[in-house]
Amino acid sequence: MKRRWMMLLLSGMAAVMMTGCGGGGGDTVVVDEGPIPETFFITDGFGNGVSGIIYHCDSGFSGVTNFEGAFTFDIAGDNCNFDLLTNGITEDLFLEYDNDPNTDAGINGIYFECFVGGSLVASDYTRYDPLFGVNGFIEEGSLYDGCTLFDIH
Repeated sequence: MKRRWMMLLLSGMAAVMMTGCGGGGGDTVVVDEGPIPETFFITDGFGNGVSGIIYHCDSGFSGVTNFEGAFTFDIAGDNCNFDLLTNGITEDLFLEYDNDPNTDAGINGIYFECFVGGSLVASDYTRYDPLFGVNGFIEEGSLYDGCTLFDIH
């Protein structure tokens, strides 16, 4: 009888121990952390922030650029539309990582399109030349009603 109890007890313990060993066959849960906010700056030819540009991004970020020209978007990849018509934006516009007029922090390689009356009139990539500084992404903002920056990251 003792032997049967002992065998039963050992079998029960083995069964409990074996249930803990799975080898990783479970499902992996991916957690969506939502948008990751980042701030870029739109400046003029002198490196000063351009305020008053209304913007809306696909991620839900929207607002008006402040006195530093700051706008917030989703760093994981976002498309943002900028309204240049409403507040009469006339400057050449530059896309910057920071708002320091003493640094050349231009951003390369972001695709953009600009529109007049709903028609596409210009498209290009933001350009930065380390020898000559920022070439900008929009020359003479008064020529356009608005522009879209695509997949900012």
